[in-house]
Amino acid sequence: MNILPINKIILASFAFALTHWKKIAEISILPVAISLPLLMILPQMLELMEMVFQGGDLSEVILPDNTPIYLLFFLYGYIMLSVNMYRLVVLGEQSVVALSPIFNIRQIFRFIGLTLFIGFVTTVPVMLTGIGFLQLIIYFLIMPITLNFINIATNQPSKYKWQLSFASQTNLFLLQAIIPALIGMIFTALFNAVGLPEAFGWGVKIILFYWGLVNLALCYQLIQKANTSA
Repeated sequence: MNILPINKIILASFAFALTHWKKIAEISILPVAISLPLLMILPQMLELMEMVFQGGDLSEVILPDNTPIYLLFFLYGYIMLSVNMYRLVVLGEQSVVALSPIFNIRQIFRFIGLTLFIGFVTTVPVMLTGIGFLQLIIYFLIMPITLNFINIATNQPSKYKWQLSFASQTNLFLLQAIIPALIGMIFTALFNAVGLPEAFGWGVKIILFYWGLVNLALCYQLIQKANTSA
Protein backbone atom coordinates (compact mmCIF):
# COMPACT_ATOMS: atom_id res chain seq x y z
CA MET A 1 0.00 0.00 0.00
CA ASN A 2 1.34 3.42 -0.99
CA ILE A 3 0.73 5.98 1.75
CA LEU A 4 2.94 8.67 0.17
CA PRO A 5 1.28 9.97 -3.03
CA ILE A 6 3.86 12.16 -4.76
CA ASN A 7 1.45 14.58 -6.46
CA LYS A 8 -0.52 15.30 -3.29
CA ILE A 9 2.61 15.77 -1.18
CA ILE A 10 4.12 18.19 -3.70
CA LEU A 11 0.89 20.21 -3.81
CA ALA A 12 0.63 20.13 -0.01
CA SER A 13 4.21 21.36 0.38
CA PHE A 14 3.60 24.34 -1.90
CA ALA A 15 0.32 25.08 -0.12
CA PHE A 16 2.14 24.98 3.21
CA ALA A 17 4.82 27.38 1.96
CA LEU A 18 2.21 29.83 0.66
CA THR A 19 0.24 29.83 3.91
CA HIS A 20 3.22 29.93 6.28
CA TRP A 21 5.74 32.00 4.31
CA LYS A 22 5.87 34.74 6.93
CA LYS A 23 6.71 32.32 9.75
CA ILE A 24 9.27 30.57 7.54
CA ALA A 25 10.95 33.92 6.90
CA GLU A 26 10.94 34.76 10.61
CA ILE A 27 12.58 31.52 11.73
CA SER A 28 15.17 31.85 8.94
CA ILE A 29 16.56 35.20 10.11
CA LEU A 30 18.80 33.97 12.93
CA PRO A 31 20.13 30.83 11.15
CA VAL A 32 20.99 32.88 8.05
CA ALA A 33 22.67 35.57 10.16
CA ILE A 34 24.76 32.95 11.97
CA SER A 35 25.72 31.35 8.64
CA LEU A 36 26.72 34.62 6.94
CA PRO A 37 30.44 34.47 7.85
CA LEU A 38 30.83 31.17 5.98
CA LEU A 39 28.57 32.28 3.14
CA MET A 40 30.76 35.35 2.63
CA ILE A 41 33.83 33.18 1.99
CA LEU A 42 31.94 30.47 0.11
CA PRO A 43 33.26 31.45 -3.37
CA GLN A 44 36.82 31.16 -2.06
CA MET A 45 36.02 27.81 -0.43
CA LEU A 46 34.56 26.49 -3.69
CA GLU A 47 37.72 27.49 -5.56
CA LEU A 48 39.86 25.63 -3.01
CA MET A 49 37.63 22.54 -3.26
CA GLU A 50 37.93 22.59 -7.05
CA MET A 51 41.71 22.80 -6.72
CA VAL A 52 41.75 19.76 -4.43
CA PHE A 53 39.43 17.71 -6.65
CA GLN A 54 41.60 18.47 -9.67
CA GLY A 55 44.63 17.02 -7.88
CA GLY A 56 46.31 20.28 -6.97
CA ASP A 57 49.14 20.58 -4.48
CA LEU A 58 47.58 20.44 -1.00
CA SER A 59 50.44 22.51 0.39
CA GLU A 60 49.14 25.43 -1.66
CA VAL A 61 45.66 25.19 -0.15
CA ILE A 62 45.31 27.90 2.49
CA LEU A 63 41.97 28.18 4.23
CA PRO A 64 40.60 31.65 5.00
CA ASP A 65 41.02 32.87 8.57
CA ASN A 66 38.58 31.47 11.17
CA THR A 67 37.18 28.88 8.73
CA PRO A 68 36.63 26.19 11.44
CA ILE A 69 34.67 28.66 13.56
CA TYR A 70 32.60 29.74 10.57
CA LEU A 71 31.87 26.08 9.79
CA LEU A 72 30.62 25.50 13.34
CA PHE A 73 28.38 28.56 13.10
CA PHE A 74 27.04 27.34 9.76
CA LEU A 75 26.36 23.86 11.15
CA TYR A 76 24.53 25.32 14.13
CA GLY A 77 22.48 27.57 11.85
CA TYR A 78 21.62 24.62 9.61
CA ILE A 79 20.49 22.54 12.59
CA MET A 80 18.48 25.42 14.03
CA LEU A 81 16.67 26.08 10.75
CA SER A 82 16.00 22.39 10.07
CA VAL A 83 14.64 21.73 13.57
CA ASN A 84 12.38 24.78 13.47
CA MET A 85 11.08 23.92 10.00
CA TYR A 86 10.25 20.36 11.03
CA ARG A 87 8.52 21.61 14.18
CA LEU A 88 6.59 24.19 12.19
CA VAL A 89 5.20 21.55 9.82
CA VAL A 90 4.46 18.87 12.42
CA LEU A 91 3.53 20.87 15.52
CA GLY A 92 2.35 24.20 14.12
CA GLU A 93 3.37 27.84 14.42
CA GLN A 94 3.01 27.92 18.21
CA SER A 95 5.92 25.47 18.52
CA VAL A 96 8.56 27.81 17.03
CA VAL A 97 9.75 31.25 18.07
CA ALA A 98 11.58 33.63 15.76
CA LEU A 99 15.09 34.70 16.82
CA SER A 100 15.18 31.97 19.46
CA PRO A 101 18.38 29.84 19.51
CA ILE A 102 18.38 26.12 20.27
CA PHE A 103 20.02 25.27 23.58
CA ASN A 104 19.04 21.59 23.76
CA ILE A 105 22.52 20.02 23.63
CA ARG A 106 21.17 16.47 23.38
CA GLN A 107 18.98 17.45 20.43
CA ILE A 108 21.92 19.09 18.67
CA PHE A 109 24.20 16.08 19.12
CA ARG A 110 21.47 13.66 18.01
CA PHE A 111 21.00 15.71 14.85
CA ILE A 112 24.74 15.83 14.16
CA GLY A 113 25.08 12.10 14.86
CA LEU A 114 22.33 11.15 12.42
CA THR A 115 23.77 13.49 9.77
CA LEU A 116 27.24 11.97 10.15
CA PHE A 117 25.86 8.43 10.09
CA ILE A 118 23.97 9.02 6.84
CA GLY A 119 26.97 10.74 5.29
CA PHE A 120 29.29 7.91 6.35
CA VAL A 121 27.20 4.99 5.07
CA THR A 122 26.45 6.70 1.74
CA THR A 123 29.96 7.91 0.89
CA VAL A 124 32.46 5.42 2.33
CA PRO A 125 31.27 2.44 0.19
CA VAL A 126 31.55 4.63 -2.91
CA MET A 127 35.06 5.72 -1.94
CA LEU A 128 36.09 2.10 -1.40
CA THR A 129 34.53 0.69 -4.58
CA GLY A 130 34.52 3.67 -6.95
CA ILE A 131 30.94 2.81 -7.95
CA GLY A 132 29.01 6.08 -7.88
CA PHE A 133 25.60 4.47 -8.39
CA LEU A 134 26.10 2.59 -5.14
CA GLN A 135 25.39 5.81 -3.24
CA LEU A 136 21.84 5.98 -4.61
CA ILE A 137 21.19 2.33 -3.73
CA ILE A 138 22.38 2.77 -0.15
CA TYR A 139 20.49 6.06 0.22
CA PHE A 140 17.31 4.31 -0.92
CA LEU A 141 17.83 1.54 1.64
CA ILE A 142 18.39 3.89 4.57
CA MET A 143 15.85 6.51 3.48
CA PRO A 144 13.34 5.66 6.27
CA ILE A 145 16.04 6.44 8.85
CA THR A 146 16.02 10.08 7.69
CA LEU A 147 12.54 10.37 9.20
CA ASN A 148 14.31 10.42 12.56
CA PHE A 149 15.28 14.02 11.88
CA ILE A 150 11.67 14.89 12.67
CA ASN A 151 11.73 12.69 15.77
CA ILE A 152 14.81 14.58 16.91
CA ALA A 153 13.22 17.96 16.17
CA THR A 154 10.11 17.03 18.16
CA ASN A 155 12.09 15.40 21.00
CA GLN A 156 10.81 11.91 20.26
CA PRO A 157 12.87 8.69 20.47
CA SER A 158 14.46 7.49 17.26
CA LYS A 159 12.98 4.59 15.31
CA TYR A 160 14.80 2.21 13.02
CA LYS A 161 11.91 0.06 11.80
CA TRP A 162 9.31 2.10 9.94
CA GLN A 163 7.59 -0.78 8.12
CA LEU A 164 7.16 1.12 4.87
CA SER A 165 5.93 -0.67 1.79
CA PHE A 166 8.24 -0.73 -1.22
CA ALA A 167 6.02 1.78 -3.03
CA SER A 168 6.01 4.19 -0.08
CA GLN A 169 9.77 3.95 0.41
CA THR A 170 10.30 4.50 -3.32
CA ASN A 171 8.15 7.63 -3.28
CA LEU A 172 9.97 8.92 -0.20
CA PHE A 173 13.25 8.39 -2.04
CA LEU A 174 11.94 10.16 -5.13
CA LEU A 175 10.66 13.12 -3.12
CA GLN A 176 13.84 13.52 -1.09
CA ALA A 177 16.55 12.68 -3.62
CA ILE A 178 15.63 12.21 -7.27
CA ILE A 179 13.01 14.89 -7.92
CA PRO A 180 14.96 17.74 -6.24
CA ALA A 181 18.14 16.69 -8.06
CA LEU A 182 16.36 16.63 -11.42
CA ILE A 183 14.73 20.02 -10.82
CA GLY A 184 18.09 21.49 -9.81
CA MET A 185 19.82 20.13 -12.93
CA ILE A 186 17.05 21.33 -15.25
CA PHE A 187 17.06 24.87 -13.88
CA THR A 188 20.86 25.02 -13.83
CA ALA A 189 21.03 23.96 -17.47
CA LEU A 190 18.29 26.46 -18.36
CA PHE A 191 20.00 29.35 -16.57
CA ASN A 192 23.34 28.50 -18.20
CA ALA A 193 21.68 28.34 -21.62
CA VAL A 194 20.19 31.83 -21.32
CA GLY A 195 23.26 33.27 -19.61
CA LEU A 196 21.71 34.16 -16.25
CA PRO A 197 24.02 34.85 -13.28
CA GLU A 198 24.97 31.99 -10.96
CA ALA A 199 22.89 33.62 -8.23
CA PHE A 200 19.73 32.32 -9.92
CA GLY A 201 21.01 28.76 -9.56
CA TRP A 202 21.71 29.30 -5.87
CA GLY A 203 18.20 30.68 -5.49
CA VAL A 204 16.79 27.42 -6.86
CA LYS A 205 19.01 25.41 -4.49
CA ILE A 206 17.71 27.40 -1.50
CA ILE A 207 14.09 26.83 -2.54
CA LEU A 208 14.76 23.11 -2.98
CA PHE A 209 16.37 22.97 0.47
CA TYR A 210 13.26 24.39 2.12
CA TRP A 211 11.03 22.22 -0.06
CA GLY A 212 12.92 19.10 1.03
CA LEU A 213 12.45 19.96 4.71
CA VAL A 214 8.70 20.47 4.27
CA ASN A 215 8.33 17.32 2.15
CA LEU A 216 10.10 15.11 4.69
CA ALA A 217 7.94 16.45 7.53
CA LEU A 218 4.74 15.92 5.51
CA CYS A 219 5.80 12.35 4.71
CA TYR A 220 6.48 11.80 8.41
CA GLN A 221 2.97 12.97 9.27
CA LEU A 222 1.36 10.64 6.74
CA ILE A 223 3.42 7.68 7.94
CA GLN A 224 2.60 8.35 11.58
CA LYS A 225 -1.08 8.69 10.72
CA ALA A 226 -1.05 5.40 8.81
CA ASN A 227 0.73 3.60 11.66
CA THR A 228 -1.74 4.98 14.20
CA SER A 229 -4.79 3.89 12.22
CA ALA A 230 -3.35 0.46 11.40
